Amino acid sequence: MRQSNRLVRMSDLQQLQLVELNELKNKFVGMAAHDLRSPCSLINGFSNLMVEDPDMDLADRVEFTGIINQVSASMLRLLGDLLDVSAIESGKLTMTPVMDDVRKLVEERSQLMAVAAEYKNIGVKTEMDNVPDVEFDGDRLGQVIDNLISNAIKFSEKGTIITVFVNTDNGWVKIAVTDQGPGIPPDEINSLFGAFQKTSVRPTGDEKSTGLGLAIVKKIVAAHKGKIDVESKIGEGTTFTVSLPCGA
Repeated sequence: MRQSNRLVRMSDLQQLQLVELNELKNKFVGMAAHDLRSPCSLINGFSNLMVEDPDMDLADRVEFTGIINQVSASMLRLLGDLLDVSAIESGKLTMTPVMDDVRKLVEERSQLMAVAAEYKNIGVKTEMDNVPDVEFDGDRLGQVIDNLISNAIKFSEKGTIITVFVNTDNGWVKIAVTDQGPGIPPDEINSLFGAFQKTSVRPTGDEKSTGLGLAIVKKIVAAHKGKIDVESKIGEGTTFTVSLPCGA
């Protein structure tokens, strides 16, 4: 009887997991259809104009090509996020961690993101202490750093500074990204890392968001046996801190 009851409980749990996965799949499909329809229409429309008018003015052709490039890049980011979440939820997130100096990765990713920040006249600087090597997957942790700096850029005003810190604290190597943005309302912080979650704070340059980035970040950090925290003050800015265990 006990064995039978245990099997029933396992069956109920598996059924619940299947329902949750099916709901997640439906969200993916609905989101992909909704968010990809508009950029696909733009690409189709502008490319049709170029095909139908082979003698189009060069300035117009350059403008249309730039729009197509920008929109297609946005589509690729969305597809990448969807594939990452799918891999994470199915337990197929691949990582190849090695012991290395995390400061090199932070400096590299910060310099690359600084180029994007220049378009909004936003500065990106680093402040790094000497820290021990930690075990991490460079591609995946780079994805985390890119996402956090990109978010900071997205919600920062022109002329502000984003600072990326690296230091140690009680057995953890910490990577913190601090902006001077509008801050996040306290009642919205707990939902930041859920899939498809968006806050009431609006991007300063009308950038788009899938609501998946921070959910992916949290899963990648957890896969590194780390943790992520956020502190924010309205009108002063926000700090996201990734903590990785020393000597993992």
